Amino acid sequence: MKENAIQNTRVMLLHLPWLALLGWLSSVAWFLCDDAFISFRYVRNLLEGHGLVFNPGEYVEGYSNFLWVLELAAIWWALGVAPEDAAPWLSVAFTAGTIAAMLWWVARLPLLCHRGLVAWMALGLVCASATFAVWTSGGGLETRQFTFFIVLAVMCLSLYRDSRRGLLAASLSLAAAALTRPEGPLLAAPCFGWFVIQRMADTGRPHPDWRRLICLAAPFVVLVGAHFLWRYSYYGEWLPNTYYAKHVRPWYESGFRYLWAAALETGLYLLIPLAAVAMRNRWRASRDGTGALVLLLVGVHMAYVMRVGGDYFEYRPLDFYWPLLAVPASMGIVYLGSRIAAGRWLRRFSPRLTVGARTCAFVLFLPVLFYTSAIQGALLFEGAAIRERIEMRNIQLDDGNAAWLLAMPGMPMLVAVSNDLNRQTARQLVASPFTEHREFANKQLRSWKPYENMENGVIPDDALMAGGGLGIRFYYLPDLKVIDLHGLTDATVARNPVERPNHQRQIAHDRRPPAGYLEQRGVNFIIRKPATSEFQALGRAEYAVKVGPALWMPFDSPDRQWVLDRFAGRDLRVFDRDYVASLTGDSRPIIRSDWDVYLVEDSLIYVKDPCSPEAAEPTFFLHLYPVDVNDLPSHRQQHGFDGFHFDFGTHLLIKKGGICVAIQKLPDYAYAIATVRTGQFTGEGKKIWKGSFTYNSLVDESETLHVDNPR
Repeated sequence: MKENAIQNTRVMLLHLPWLALLGWLSSVAWFLCDDAFISFRYVRNLLEGHGLVFNPGEYVEGYSNFLWVLELAAIWWALGVAPEDAAPWLSVAFTAGTIAAMLWWVARLPLLCHRGLVAWMALGLVCASATFAVWTSGGGLETRQFTFFIVLAVMCLSLYRDSRRGLLAASLSLAAAALTRPEGPLLAAPCFGWFVIQRMADTGRPHPDWRRLICLAAPFVVLVGAHFLWRYSYYGEWLPNTYYAKHVRPWYESGFRYLWAAALETGLYLLIPLAAVAMRNRWRASRDGTGALVLLLVGVHMAYVMRVGGDYFEYRPLDFYWPLLAVPASMGIVYLGSRIAAGRWLRRFSPRLTVGARTCAFVLFLPVLFYTSAIQGALLFEGAAIRERIEMRNIQLDDGNAAWLLAMPGMPMLVAVSNDLNRQTARQLVASPFTEHREFANKQLRSWKPYENMENGVIPDDALMAGGGLGIRFYYLPDLKVIDLHGLTDATVARNPVERPNHQRQIAHDRRPPAGYLEQRGVNFIIRKPATSEFQALGRAEYAVKVGPALWMPFDSPDRQWVLDRFAGRDLRVFDRDYVASLTGDSRPIIRSDWDVYLVEDSLIYVKDPCSPEAAEPTFFLHLYPVDVNDLPSHRQQHGFDGFHFDFGTHLLIKKGGICVAIQKLPDYAYAIATVRTGQFTGEGKKIWKGSFTYNSLVDESETLHVDNPR
């Protein structure tokens, strides 16, 4: 007992560094994605009694992760943990389960030489994988749950295929995978076929073991068949609506680029041959075809991925490859190490040189580990360091950010090809890095999450909006009915033909509404990002309603009478000339030029009526001249003023009525301001108009003000 305890402690200590590495990489790659919130809205509607729908009353299966949705709903109902909080940690739990299943597989695999070394190497290959780390939190998606059930099924078939309980566990695992992802049945079929052949090899009989096959297949067929029947009775379709929305036609050229990029970045070009070596060795030694099952699953799935053109997310569908391939690849390394140690060429190199099999295997393992993890690791950290940027689909490695990588043999060629593939896939939104999804989701959360504090019953029951990017903003606007412009939750859009050739497509974003469809449905509402003030709200939309403490809802509508009728009982604010007059009050302009500029309290209000968008595009400048130039910061004293610029995107209001308004609060500097200059200038720095006035914070704004010639 004491020896076993010591041995277990040693094993734990050897494995802990790998687990710590995975924990670190996963923390760097921790993220939520906008797409996950589509499923979260289905969860919310289910718990609120509307059913598994995106819009109450519209039965469209705009999700493809049935079991994941039910699990999140159960957690929210039983524990009160919302999906956006529960999903990442549920994914972490399935990550732990995946690693445990993988190690159990190695620990129980019969006739395995150097078992501890194989387990250590397999764990290292998985934990050093940046791609595996990315999907540890899963972005809130079901990716790691699917991986867990596939690995568990393979482990059960490998170890317990002679046991009815083992076959039942494998069948239930495959069924759970099929209920988690639509490609689950695709992977179940080769498992059943492999079992028939492997069982004949085990028994030496030339015909299938039908009883055992029924034990394996029957639970899967019953559960998955029941789900298909339920789907058809509930939604009226045999397949989820997401299939019709995303699958336009075969797209082999994109799928090839996607898989080729994955092979270079994650080392599939090494893992698959090593797994094949192990497969051949075990089949010769013990007629064990587990390695063949792994390669069969990977091969079938690769054919599927190539046909659909890859995926919007970086290597998400391939997630189960790494734990499945890690075990036979490690066995292949150990086998080659043993052959090298027993070979004659070492003795020819040095007659007295004797090297053990473990040492040779370890020496082989190091370059395999490096070449399977280095490129993806460099991309992980290069992307993770980028913040506040959305358009970063094309992350390139070069001497500036990966000189250490390019110094290794063969890496310049591999990196060059990888960079080129990334450029090609980026144009069609294929394999977008997790950092892009993270930053987009973070921006959406900052923008739309305040709506969770909105009062109930604000949005009219007959309000209907059309939009893309369904996730976060409509999760926090659960009462608003939406038509997805890309068809995920709309059956009509999902089936509208796509005429563009493949080289002009963008994966998962090809569908568009048919001509006149939005008008036919009666789209009448466009909600904007929440605002903290009336002015800010009316800067974003034509209408605004206060919906909570310091929370305003800006919105637009093509039907003014509908707005007036639906919001008759609320303090509706409308952007019009009367509103502009209320901003400026009885004050007169202190500058009259291309724009009229008013000083109201401590803010400048710029008004142009009539106005065009072109007039608002040039940048505004604001220069503040102090009473004593010595009060300025040292780097400003040589100019004699303090100043800054502001532009259309942050301060300007443009309305359909042809009115432009901008507002800029004067900074509360510690020194007294003598003169204020303001105006606009072109991108070349040429002033379009300018004006100035004397300013004293101690006098009333109505005192005489000096105005420069604006031209």
